[in-house]
Amino acid sequence: MNQTEPGMNQNPRTSPSLRTVVILTVAATAGVLDQVTKWIAAQVLLPDESLEIIPGLLNLKLRANPHGAFGLFADLPEGLRLPILLALSVLAMFAIVTYSVKTLGWNMTTSVSLGLILGGAVSNLVDRVARGEVPDFLDIHIGNRAHWPTFNLADIAITVGSFILVGTLLHTWFKRMKLDETNTGT
Repeated sequence: MNQTEPGMNQNPRTSPSLRTVVILTVAATAGVLDQVTKWIAAQVLLPDESLEIIPGLLNLKLRANPHGAFGLFADLPEGLRLPILLALSVLAMFAIVTYSVKTLGWNMTTSVSLGLILGGAVSNLVDRVARGEVPDFLDIHIGNRAHWPTFNLADIAITVGSFILVGTLLHTWFKRMKLDETNTGT
């Protein structure tokens, strides 16, 4: 196996314990910030009350989300919804971590992105288990023309971590393609 194959782009100065500390620190920070902001939103806002922050763009609006991302699981019986959402979340995290580490190896970028995804996912899971729903409070819209579903900081952490991870995967893929072209002379 040469240095360009999956799993070999590890920084030798980044020890396994440092990578673990980075993942856990980023995850804990994302999770705590999410829980604190949800608590503040619950103290300041009444359910479905809208507080305009940036006219025509951003409102704070406390909404309960018992159905999963974008209401995808709204039609499931309530007794099945939580176990299915928990199982899917655990399976997704396992798949993301396994694929990322196998493809990218352990590096600081992978550690930070996985920490963001893990922190957001665990924070939303804590809400789902403790409350049976996830509180969302960030409401983005463009006037009356476009409206994004209400979300929270955990969702932002998951999204940012996913974008970093996908960007890193694409960068690694293009780098390997270029190296393969150089090695094959094409």
